[in-house]
Amino acid sequence: MTCKLISIFAKNKAMYLQNNDLVALVSPAGYLSDQQIVNQTQKLLEKWGLRSYVAPNALKQSGHFAGTDQQRLSDLQAAMNNPEVKMIWALRGGYGSIRIVNQLDFTLFKQNPKLLVGFSDITVLHQKFQQEGFESLHALMPVQLKNKIPKEVIKQTKKAMFENRTSYSFDTNSFTTDFTEVSGKVIGGNLANLYSLLGTNLDFDTAGKILFIEDVGEQLYNIDRMIIGLKNAGKFDNLKALLVGQFTDIPENKPAFGKTVEEIVLEHINPGIPVIFNAPIGHITANYPLIFGKNLTITKQNNTIHLAQ
Repeated sequence: MTCKLISIFAKNKAMYLQNNDLVALVSPAGYLSDQQIVNQTQKLLEKWGLRSYVAPNALKQSGHFAGTDQQRLSDLQAAMNNPEVKMIWALRGGYGSIRIVNQLDFTLFKQNPKLLVGFSDITVLHQKFQQEGFESLHALMPVQLKNKIPKEVIKQTKKAMFENRTSYSFDTNSFTTDFTEVSGKVIGGNLANLYSLLGTNLDFDTAGKILFIEDVGEQLYNIDRMIIGLKNAGKFDNLKALLVGQFTDIPENKPAFGKTVEEIVLEHINPGIPVIFNAPIGHITANYPLIFGKNLTITKQNNTIHLAQ
């Protein structure tokens, strides 16, 4: 009977939290130096009725990284293997997940699935989780808690963690193409990370799906290069829709590049595919959640876009 129950649970690819669940705080990529952020995160989780622990190497440093590759891998694998852990929350992104992702073992994880939460560099891990057949949560990370996060973002993030659903609206802009409603499984993440996965064992299938992209600190010409790369790889051919989040801290180009992010994207997307701009998701304080691997319905009414999962 026990084995049968485990087998049934393993097929439940949608994970969500319940009171008194255990959360693992890990650093799979960049170095995090601020203990106060960790303390603040644990207080928030306690307020939500959750238990938490900080991975042994989460605050260590090895150059750019939160410890060596082996230390970061060890922390993440231990959290994945621990049957008590119900959510793995990346403390921050940065760079480094690509260095350890191929060494992850999902054998024990599949017996006790848990929710992965993070964004930016964590895109690489999201894609691996998608390959293994599990939903994951693109959402704010503890490093962002040093800023004043809007209450609605916290509310929506908690809802995604505890109820496996999201529902929020935002103002569109004049570049959003004409459509009424579109639905499909949503995947994606940080554009630079997605671009780096093209042609690798972590390449992704966009056919019949909604693709989400965002980025930070990239030159417009590099955004153009990466969008063309996705286009040439056929990632836009059979899309249900393209959801474009925030592209922030774009360096000044001299001479001016001559195109906006919106113009770059629209130049390379097939006509007829809905393209939705200005989603409040990405490297911003008001970073709303998105559940990857789950169906997303996007509706447009006048100048308002509504996302629901």
